[in-house]
Amino acid sequence: CESCQSTEGFFRCLTCSGEHGWCRTCVLKAHQSLPFHKLQQWNGKFFKDTSFSELGYIWYMGHGGQPCPSSQE
Repeated sequence: CESCQSTEGFFRCLTCSGEHGWCRTCVLKAHQSLPFHKLQQWNGKFFKDTSFSELGYIWYMGHGGQPCPSSQE
């Protein structure tokens, strides 16, 4: 991973400029404010399209990107 250097970069973004390789945690962190970017995941043979929802990402619209403090979750 180019951000944390602790694991392999299995994810890339086709929307971002340049060649990037991120782990799951870092790709989600890097795209927290960019939920419409196009992600792909390395499956061992080729990069396959994936989505933020498939990675477990929840886009919080208010409260500065954090969950609503009044929510029951």
